[in-house]
Amino acid sequence: MEKQRPSGILVLHKVLDILETIRESRSGLGLAELARALDLPKPTAYRIVATLEGRGYVSRDREGRYRLSRKLFDLQQSESLERTLTRVAQPVMERLVETSRETVNLGVLDAGEVVVISTIESPQAIRMASKIGNRRYLHSTALGKVLLSGLPEKEVQRLMRIHGLRRLTPATIVARRDLAAELDRVRKQGFALDNEENEPGGRCIGAPIVDQSGRIVAALSISAPIFRMELSRARSLAGPLTEACRSISHALGAQHA
Repeated sequence: MEKQRPSGILVLHKVLDILETIRESRSGLGLAELARALDLPKPTAYRIVATLEGRGYVSRDREGRYRLSRKLFDLQQSESLERTLTRVAQPVMERLVETSRETVNLGVLDAGEVVVISTIESPQAIRMASKIGNRRYLHSTALGKVLLSGLPEKEVQRLMRIHGLRRLTPATIVARRDLAAELDRVRKQGFALDNEENEPGGRCIGAPIVDQSGRIVAALSISAPIFRMELSRARSLAGPLTEACRSISHALGAQHA
C-alpha cells in the first residue's frame, strides 16, 4: 500500500519535521544525521536548515550541530530576547559607565554584522560616539570579534566570504589566518580588543554575554579615545567588563528560567 502523503504544503511539513527532530535531540544534530533521520536529500535538508538559521530559529555549535534557538521560545513571549537584553543590561551598563567614565555598547549579531541595541555614552567631553542601530563590521570591532568567537569555524569562514575583510585602518585584520588566530586568543582570554582597527584614534575592549546553554548571544564593550585608553588601561578594564557580562548573563538566564 502506498504511503499516504500528508495534506497541506509538503515543504512546510519538512520544515516542521526538521524542527521537531532537532528538538528531540538533546545534543543537537549535524546535517548528515538530520538528513538520514528524515530520509531527506542532504541538499534539501541544508537549504531548509540554512534558511532556519538565517532567520534565527536554529543555531549551530562549534561542531556544526544544529539546535533550536531561543527565538522559537521568544515567539511565545511578550518580550523579545533583544528587549530583554536591553532591559536587564541597562542598570549594569550605567554602573560600568560610572566606574569607567567611558562609552559602553551592547551589540548582537544580525545578518553578518554587529548591530548596537543599546549604548550609554561617556560623560566626558571627548568620547567615542555611538547610536542605537549602528552597524559595524565583525572582524574589526571588539564586539564583532566576541560574537565571531562563539560561532563554528565554518560559519566564520562563510560570513567572511560574504562580507570580506575590509581594511578600515592600517591596523585592521585583513587575512583569514590572522583573524583565526585572533579569535583563538579571544576564546582563551575571554575578551577582545579593537586596537584602532575600526576607527583611527579609538580603542575598545569587548566581552561575551551568554544564555543558559552557554551560547554567546550578545557582547558588551567599553570604548574610548586612545589618548585615554592605553593598552594597559584597556586590559585593566577586562575584569570589570567580564564581571558586568556575567551579571547580565545571570539576569538573562533568570528571565527565561
